[in-house]
Amino acid sequence: MLTTAGAGAVLGGGWLGADAIRRDRIEAGVLPWLTANAHPFDISRPDSIWSPALSRALAGARIIGLGEATHGSHEDAAVKAAIIKGLVSDGAIKALLLEVNAPGGRELDAFIRGGAGDPFERLRTAKVFRVVKTRALGDLLGWLRAWNRTAASPVRLFGIDCQASAEDAATALEALRATDRAAADGLAARLRPIVSEEARKLRFPALIKSLTTAQLLEAMTALEDLEKALARSGGGRDALYAARTAWQGLKAFELETSDGKIAGDVAAYYSRRDGFMADNVLNSPTDGAAALWAHNYHVAGGQAAGMTPTGGQLRRALGDAYRSVVVEYGAARFNAVPAAPFGPYPDASEPTEVIHWKGLGGRLASIMDKVGGEAFWVSLRDLPKDDAGTSWRSLPYRLDWPGYAATPWQALSFPVSTPVHSLFDLVVFLGRMTPSRPV
Repeated sequence: MLTTAGAGAVLGGGWLGADAIRRDRIEAGVLPWLTANAHPFDISRPDSIWSPALSRALAGARIIGLGEATHGSHEDAAVKAAIIKGLVSDGAIKALLLEVNAPGGRELDAFIRGGAGDPFERLRTAKVFRVVKTRALGDLLGWLRAWNRTAASPVRLFGIDCQASAEDAATALEALRATDRAAADGLAARLRPIVSEEARKLRFPALIKSLTTAQLLEAMTALEDLEKALARSGGGRDALYAARTAWQGLKAFELETSDGKIAGDVAAYYSRRDGFMADNVLNSPTDGAAALWAHNYHVAGGQAAGMTPTGGQLRRALGDAYRSVVVEYGAARFNAVPAAPFGPYPDASEPTEVIHWKGLGGRLASIMDKVGGEAFWVSLRDLPKDDAGTSWRSLPYRLDWPGYAATPWQALSFPVSTPVHSLFDLVVFLGRMTPSRPV
């Protein structure tokens, strides 16, 4: 298996023959510009990444997608937190949008708007994915709470994911009950399969599996009526948002009910969640610009493997008002590892062996490592439209950013190969990353 995979990676990545020679020539043509325009910073002091130059590179954006190379590494998360602090200090953003479910976002929003307690403990107990419960995000939450204490316009925080339909539906129902009890009671009966005490105890995948397709479709119709009732009664933007994310969760996974079957356009089906997250970014209950905290894949501003991530859909909607910032790395240990090549993925808890990218042709890490320096960023939006720049923009690179799971043989997989011009506005390169610091 490894021999076959390795051969595919060699050929697919263009490591040998004429394609490798062409790749080397194109990279050599653009390397002087990348080297001259790289902005180094001290990774031991992540806040040192923020500068007037970076502020200018992100100026004018309505949404800034900030990616992380894995869901279990520290340095890329710390860099994102530093950029968010800079954007807030400059008055460039009014909200932070997290790749977490809406209920967890509401908890953290309440905390940064004056909640009591320790930020790390608040994050540890919040209803958010465990992979984001790290010191890097906890530090940022504490900083945002301190900022909001004196801010004329406090920063808001929203979860943009939709995998908490039971709690989102219950939140929306309670908001309606405050203005129209009779309507809320009628909708509660129709929504019982997803808002009952038993249903709310289930993890989201189990909730979906507990429903028949007929029950799921009826609940979706009831949620549509709930959103309309909230709009009529003036239930507020937060309540409308909860009703919408509850509906999205059911729609995104509607083929995975007890009697469902995934069929048809599978790529389109698996893109639904990203599409809904893009909708939530554009329609979150806030005004003004915002930063999006998510995985590299979700913030990438193009299309890969037949799927359009959240960032790609934001690019379609906003054009240049959406900026994509991704992190590439040379080598890393991080909290993500499966038990076996075809085995089930356990919880992200133990650092994997070191995965090296920088020595592999066809990876962004390979050319970024040649720029020199342990940590720097470069704005690809400023790349000249001359022959060298145009040729490099069309050069495909292999993308294989682990989420919560990875293997020591990750480099021998069959990753997506996509031209850089369609995906990134700014690349942060970190020569080495270490595991995240859980709280």
